[in-house]
Parts: sequence; structure tokens; C-alpha cells
Amino acid sequence: MDPTPSGRASRGVASVVRLLMLTSLGVAPLAAQTPSPFAGDPTAGRSLFLQRGCLHCHSIWGSGGTLGPDLAIVGAGRSMQQLAGMFWNHTPRMIETVRRRGVKWPTFTEEELANLISYVYYVKLFDEPGDPALGARWFREKRCVECHSVGGKGEKVGPALDQYANYIAPIMLAEGMWNHGPRMQYKQVSRGVAIPTFAGREMADIQAYIRQTSSLRGRKVRFLLPPQPAKGQQLFGAKKCVRCHGPEGRGTSYGPDLRTATLPLRVSEIAGVLWNHSFQMSSAMQARGFSFPRFEGAEMADVIAFLYYVRFNETGGNSIVGATLFESKGCTQCHSRGGEKSIGPDLSHSKAPPTSLGLATAMWNHGPAMYDRATTRKIEWPGFEKDEMRDLAEYLRDLATRAPARKAIPPVTSPPARLP
Repeated sequence: MDPTPSGRASRGVASVVRLLMLTSLGVAPLAAQTPSPFAGDPTAGRSLFLQRGCLHCHSIWGSGGTLGPDLAIVGAGRSMQQLAGMFWNHTPRMIETVRRRGVKWPTFTEEELANLISYVYYVKLFDEPGDPALGARWFREKRCVECHSVGGKGEKVGPALDQYANYIAPIMLAEGMWNHGPRMQYKQVSRGVAIPTFAGREMADIQAYIRQTSSLRGRKVRFLLPPQPAKGQQLFGAKKCVRCHGPEGRGTSYGPDLRTATLPLRVSEIAGVLWNHSFQMSSAMQARGFSFPRFEGAEMADVIAFLYYVRFNETGGNSIVGATLFESKGCTQCHSRGGEKSIGPDLSHSKAPPTSLGLATAMWNHGPAMYDRATTRKIEWPGFEKDEMRDLAEYLRDLATRAPARKAIPPVTSPPARLP
């Protein structure tokens, strides 16, 4: 966390605040969200990100510090516990950096860490604008131009797309395509035109092309409210998506697990996936006597936000795998699990909350002391990948449940080493 001169710092904060308002993405300022079944509050997390000085080392979409990674880029596709593990893996470098600069190590409650991680995950919902030159190419190659016009260029089989130039993000374009999907696809099949599919950020590129080429006059950016995953979950049920994909989007015999389909994707990419499967979905729903769902306003954005968050709140873990990790990660070199003396506390009687995030919070807050002891004893710093943090927490929770009630043996004290 690199202290900066006050003038540059104030400009940097102002830049990030403007960025976080997401005006460049056609989204309204991040407002308090409705109560959500998903852990963490991204609005509170944004405040913590600024208050605790994370901005000095980390950036959001390129605005902020450069010592650490851009957190908007690394967040998507990881669960909360996986993000906590990623933060932990970078702890040694961060400790060295804050000590070198004389900055106090930030500590968090479990709720605060949940909020911060939720914010890091949330900002990844918003794509940066696409490439209009690429959009012109996709619009031509996918034969959109044979039915639609933009700026007076193209055919008039379908409606002109100039109205979508009011938006920067492609969500409303995706919603319009979805609502007209069955009719569009029927016409394409009857005319022998291949139904287009979208990969990567192609839909965002087409949106950028529409904005650049549109002849719409006097336009102003129409701001969408930040998408709400809790509302999206409600819509997922109300629109009958659960009939094929299950209440949590985890799939049934009729439809795939949407966690797998949307895991590493941004909003525009998820919108493309939905469109790619809409023709098959429409046919399957018609065969089962279901009407094809329509979306109004920002409903599709909320549903996509729900799909985006499905992976984030993964729970559970494998206690047997966690026991193996406790050995292989070297935890036994400092911590006991049955009453014997140790340098660190007996983890069968840990006061840390019996959750993956509770474990991550305790580890983070004690990171500097753990780092000093690991350095003194030449112990390799344990790293956590994929679901390892979750499995370790599950093992420690089982350990605490099985442990008999007794007074915990205090850890062996030794003077911590401090790096110069």
C-alpha cells in the first residue's frame, strides 16, 4: 500500500470513484442492494476498499495502484472461498510491502471480509466497452446486416437497431434479441440463413459498433440500475427457468448445470451463451408445453447477475481432503489438533468461526505473526488453490466438533522475527 502525495491520491480516489459509478458502462451508481441470499454486501465492500487503502496497491479496471493485480480482472469465476485463498497466497508480498512503507496491516471482521470480496466479485459483472471495428466485422460475418440496419446501412427485414445506441453495455440488445428470438430464428431458418452464435466478447463489440454507427440524434446514455442477483434468483423461478435448470441453476435431466456454462464469463459473454442456446431451448419448451419466457426492463440483467453469482456462494467441503491438506500444507509444523504443545494455537479449540471465510479472516488478521514465525523456522508459506480453503475449513469444523471439551493448551511463545 504505497502512500502517495495528497494531490495525486485525491485525484486517484476521485478517478476510482468516478469509475465505480460505472457511468462509462451505462450503469447507474452502485446503490444499496435489496437483502440478498448471497454473502457479502458489495456496496459496503466498496467503502472498505477505499477506507482501508486497498486503492494504493490495487486497481479496479485500471484505476488505482499497480503494485498488486487489477482486482476487477481476477475476480470472476471464483467462489468466495477461492478468492479468500487467492488473497492469502499473496499475503507474504503484501506484508513486506506494507512494512517497507510503514503502513499498518489492515484487519477485518468476517463480515467485512465478506463485503470486500463480494465487491471484488461484483465489479467484474461490468464489461469494459467492446471494439466497434470488430463489431462491424461480426455484424457483417454473422449476417446480421441481412436483416437489420444501423445508421441506415443494412436491410429492413427486421427492425433498425439504432435505438440500442443509448446503451453502452449490451444487456438491452441481448434482451431484445432474446424476446424476439423464436420469431427471428423461424425467419432465419425459412430463408436458409444460419442462426448466428456468439463467442467471447463479440456481443459487446457489436454493441460498440451500434453506438458508433447509429444515426440516433440527441441521444443520452440511459443508465441501468446495477443488476441484483437476489432479484435475478426470484425471476429465475418466476420465469420457470427452474423447470429445466433447477432452483439453483445446477441442472436437471432437461437442462445443463449453469454453473459450468457461465463459470468464467463476463456479462456480455453470458448473454451470448443464453442466445446461443435459445433456439434449442425454445424448441424444447414448446415440446413440453411451456411458453418461452420474456424479459422486461432490466430483468435479463438481474437473471444474468444471479447466474454470475451461482458459483460465488458455493458451500460445503471435503473433510477427508482437508485432513490431507492439513498435513501437506505444513500446518502441523505450527498447529496441534489434539492438545499437544505447539507454536500456534490448538486448532481443535480455535475461536475462529467454523466457516471457510471465518478461517480466512483469522488467517488474514494473524498473517504478519504467522509470516514471521514461518520465516524464522524456514517453513514454506502454504498456498491454496481451487477449493482447498473450503476443504480445510470443513476438516477443522469436524475436528472442533469431535474434540472433547477441555482447556486449550497455550501455544509455545517465541520472539517473532521481523524482516528488515
